[in-house]
Amino acid sequence: MAGLIVPGSACAIEQARTRFLTSTEPVDPNWVAERAVGQNAGDRAIRAIYSEGNVVAQAISKALAGRGQNELPIWAARGVCVDLTDKDLSEILAEFPTLRSETLDQTAEPISSSLPVVSSLPRLESTAPNSWNLAMSGSTALLQERQLTGKNVLVGVVGPDLPVNHPCLRGRVVSAKFFGDPHQRGGTLEDLMLLHPLGVLAGFLPGKFQGVATQVSISLATVSKGKVKPKELMAAIQWVIGPFSEMKPTALLICVDFSVPAPGAMREVLRSCRTAGILPILPAGNVPSRITGIAALPEVLTVGGLDQWKVRAGFSGIGPSVVDGIPVMKPDLSEPGVSIYGPSSDGAYRFGSGTLQAAAHFAGIWAQVRQARPEDDIQVILDAMATTTLDLGAFGPDCETGIGLVNPFSAIYTIENPPPPPPAAPLAGRPTESK
Repeated sequence: MAGLIVPGSACAIEQARTRFLTSTEPVDPNWVAERAVGQNAGDRAIRAIYSEGNVVAQAISKALAGRGQNELPIWAARGVCVDLTDKDLSEILAEFPTLRSETLDQTAEPISSSLPVVSSLPRLESTAPNSWNLAMSGSTALLQERQLTGKNVLVGVVGPDLPVNHPCLRGRVVSAKFFGDPHQRGGTLEDLMLLHPLGVLAGFLPGKFQGVATQVSISLATVSKGKVKPKELMAAIQWVIGPFSEMKPTALLICVDFSVPAPGAMREVLRSCRTAGILPILPAGNVPSRITGIAALPEVLTVGGLDQWKVRAGFSGIGPSVVDGIPVMKPDLSEPGVSIYGPSSDGAYRFGSGTLQAAAHFAGIWAQVRQARPEDDIQVILDAMATTTLDLGAFGPDCETGIGLVNPFSAIYTIENPPPPPPAAPLAGRPTESK
């Protein structure tokens, strides 16, 4: 019949795609500063980011004037995600020259274990085995010498929508929210993708199991268990870091990643994390190839996996990563990630391997250190760790194990007992006294 639109023909309705819109127009810095007045020192940065980002997002929403669908403000990146056709996008950019756009076609996925899940893998209910990984990571020394357990410290976690109910995690998750399609919730019980690393990070059950930071609090944002849209992931991250609770997270453990370069908007969100004093932590990936996705970015701390002999795990991703054509040394450091004991989905315990387990170790170590040094700048702690690390592999930082295995106890000691400054040089032109 004449006049019908044939799918696939030139006359077919154009498909809308998800775009991220931001603006080059500045926001009055004095106005932003006023929004942060009255906040404590640790919350001022995130309050300023939140206020500025919301102003930009509201201005873009006004410019859209109802055009597009599924509009979502991403204040952490100073912009808005919205579904637009190419035609609508061209018209908006022509009408508002200060707008900039990025098409978000990538999808992230949960970081899987290093090996396929096999039903015959042991589920253990007896007394926990010797926790060599806690001693090797430095967690045991922090607990025994400084009584550091991560108490009064919050760590954010973004991971797939999988069950996390287990006796060893009772009381650890203080807030939780799901982001994504509610019709796609649930599914496979792959405990190595979320439950197991959460146990490594924070689990504790007397006589049964002990994780790294046994009194840390967790703010958990879950996303779709399969393909994860960038806007879904960014919304989850900004919920975790947002100035909405009494306690600000000190770190953000991200359990999903892209297999291709991460969107530029995602990088802006992670920059906001660092500016706010929140350290994003990513696994190096369980494919022995070049690190990519979010883990490749210089704004995040990327963790490789080690076995109990302090040798790089064969599955651990290697660097350098490449971001915008520039090589970046990755991973940043390494932690235990092979045959790690942790909780399983049947309520018992099992051994699991992966760089996600290694990243969970460091997230727990970071919580312990932050309990002792809550006011220090991120870079102060990272610099102290870099100067006290155990070098592994090739001499100096390398693209297989990074700076090596950190010694958090020595790092805290270095911060608390800085070396004396060098003697001042004599002023130019002033004669020195002769003996």
